[in-house]
Amino acid sequence: MSEYQYYEFQALDRPLTLKEQETLQALSSRAHITPNRATFLYNYGDFRGDPEALLAKYFDAMLYIANWGTWQIMFRLPKALVERSWFEPYEVEDAIAVSTTAHHLILNIEIREEGGMVGWVEGEGWLPRLLPLRDDLLAGDLRLLYLAWLRVCPNLAGVDLEEDPLEPPVPPNLGKLTPPLKTFVELVELDNDLVAAAAEASPSHRSAPAPRLEEWLPKLTEAERQKFLLKLVRREPHVDLQLINRLKELAGANPSMPLASEQERRRFAELVAIADDMATKRKQKDRAAAKKQRIKELEALAPKAAHTWDRVLYLIQVKQAYAYDEATQLLRDLRDLAEHQGQLPSFSQRLDRLKADYSNRPALMKRLRSIKT
Repeated sequence: MSEYQYYEFQALDRPLTLKEQETLQALSSRAHITPNRATFLYNYGDFRGDPEALLAKYFDAMLYIANWGTWQIMFRLPKALVERSWFEPYEVEDAIAVSTTAHHLILNIEIREEGGMVGWVEGEGWLPRLLPLRDDLLAGDLRLLYLAWLRVCPNLAGVDLEEDPLEPPVPPNLGKLTPPLKTFVELVELDNDLVAAAAEASPSHRSAPAPRLEEWLPKLTEAERQKFLLKLVRREPHVDLQLINRLKELAGANPSMPLASEQERRRFAELVAIADDMATKRKQKDRAAAKKQRIKELEALAPKAAHTWDRVLYLIQVKQAYAYDEATQLLRDLRDLAEHQGQLPSFSQRLDRLKADYSNRPALMKRLRSIKT
């Protein structure tokens, strides 16, 4: 397998200037630069730039995928809208990290799968589907952080309880993932049963409605009104969210305190045990549903059994591979029907007659011998 490394950056809060685009283009001959996006693709060699430094200076989101088993997702978040304390419980050394610049907080999620990806995918198209997660983080929705912690934990959990990671705060609505969160789960190959196990301790929560503007706007000081108007004229990003947060403060709400479950924290091994139990029950349920569906199909076949045998004989006379394949599948259905009706010996006798009648056709005989009775 050839090497594959894909970097994609997105500028959301402001477009890149022409000079900035030229600077980025000079980093690599493999670069594709637009005012809002930069991509770098490598099948050999390495990227010469520093991804986190580029994000901090130019962009708001980044995705990196390497086919040897690495995913990296970064978001740049305005300090005015987030608190570093939100992220601290979810930090994991060399996996989930938060750094700061003068005006931003950088969230860096890096997942390394030592055994490689189960079925690695190309990076194109994933980041746009993940971008709404940045707005969720700005609004205090920390489900992404918990899911990232859940994904990196298999590389951290040890045998002893002391080495078994204790889960961070469980955010609300973990059992009702949005499409972008489902995209993250799919991209990083996170076990859905593990997510369901974690969600058992996640409360359902509806966002509180925004305060009534006409009631709380007059409570802003003149200086605050001027400040927000100036931000609006300058087309600064997220002015609406900043204003709503300030109005919530005036209304007595605390916009800087995301909710979390108050249940006792669980060890990662406990979550794995719950997930294993869920997987077992789910598979049993799936098998029962499949069996019920198969019985329904066989009962529908029963009145047509004679016609189906005629069809098998016709297909055998065609003497073509596709016809032999269809005849074999019909015979398997008839075998299952006979077993369901308690008439398997009768079916076996008819199958043996077919084998005797057409023993001079090797291709057909190979298929007939594959039907076990």
